[in-house]
Amino acid sequence: MFKILKSEIVYRGKKFNVVRENIILPNGRKAVREIVDFPGASAILPIIDGDKVLLIKQFRTTIHDWILEVPAGTLKPGEDPLSCAKRELKEETGYVAHKWTKLASILTSPGYSNEILHIFLAENLERGEKEPEETEVVENIVMPIDEALKKVFTGEIIDGKTIVALLIYGFEKSDRALL
Repeated sequence: MFKILKSEIVYRGKKFNVVRENIILPNGRKAVREIVDFPGASAILPIIDGDKVLLIKQFRTTIHDWILEVPAGTLKPGEDPLSCAKRELKEETGYVAHKWTKLASILTSPGYSNEILHIFLAENLERGEKEPEETEVVENIVMPIDEALKKVFTGEIIDGKTIVALLIYGFEKSDRALL
C-alpha cells in the first residue's frame, strides 16, 4: 500500500513549490521523490468562424525560442478552471468567447509534477483588447484548423497542450471512423 512517510517543501516559488517526499511504494519498497507541486492550469482552443483556430506565438524563456501554442495560464488560488480559461483568453488574445466546452483534463508530466491542465474549446468569439502580463510576449496567429493539424504532424507545433487540444478537436469533428 502506498504511504507518505515524510513530506517537506524544499523550494517555495511564485508559481510552484518543490516537495520532497519519503514514501512507501505499493510494492513495499521505500523511495524518495521530488515533486513539482503546481496549482494547475487551463488551456483554450479558440475557434473563429467554425474553421479557423486562434493560436498565439509566444516567446518561452525556458527554451529560449518562440512556439505556436494555445492560450493558457495558471490557476490562481481558489479559481475554478473555466474562470481561469476565460481570464487567460482575454489577457493573451483580447478575445471573449460566448460558448465554452470542456474538452479534457490531462496530467502534463506525472513523472515529476502533479499539474492538471484543463482544456477548453472557446467558440462564438468577440474581439477585444489584449491585456497580457508584463512578462508575456505574445502575438495572435489565425489559421485554418487543417493547417494547424498539419503543423502538428510536421513538427512545427511541438507544445503538448496544443497538440492534445488540436487532436481532440480534430477527432471530435471527424466521422469517428476509428471507433
